[in-house]
Amino acid sequence: MKRARGPGSKIRGGTSGFTLVEVAVTIVIVGITLVASLQVLQGAKITAAQTRNERIAREFGLYTLGRIEAGLYWEEVSDLRIDGTYADEGHGEFTFEVVLGDESFRDRDDFGIERFDNWKQRDADRKAQQTTEEAEEEEQAYEKVRVKVLFPKISEFKNEVVLERWMDWRRVHPEEGALQAGKSTDGKAETAPTSSGSTGN
Repeated sequence: MKRARGPGSKIRGGTSGFTLVEVAVTIVIVGITLVASLQVLQGAKITAAQTRNERIAREFGLYTLGRIEAGLYWEEVSDLRIDGTYADEGHGEFTFEVVLGDESFRDRDDFGIERFDNWKQRDADRKAQQTTEEAEEEEQAYEKVRVKVLFPKISEFKNEVVLERWMDWRRVHPEEGALQAGKSTDGKAETAPTSSGSTGN
């Protein structure tokens, strides 16, 4: 004899499956995991790019210091400051600034654009004049050379590398060193000997 099912009775033995809530929760968990993985991957790419730029900037800085020590910038160092780029080396986005002695680097923003400040300019002029006067009073055996290499800014990381080296003053200023060496012998510049005799047949 079969019993009739009442309105509150449940059907047992039916097919089981995921409910809509379970599917939604699974999709949310998978989405969060994907977003976290993408953020980690993006962070790794940014860190790798920053490390690469710092390595290249350091190599360029050492390269520039070597060229200065070899006397290849002796004409430019008369202004106690050198500016340039590494476009010839295939990295035009890398720029450098070299200062000698107690000169300070220019104040630049994140885009490498110089910010002008009247008070800082006055202080810089005063320091430059003082440095010039001290250099005239006594000959320095060594010259402090600093180079700052700038590269494109990535996220919140610094976009510069600063290197410093003390160099032989005569290697940084070879022309002036040669002139002073010539004057120190007799106080006069040496001239090549000339022949005053005439030849005849």
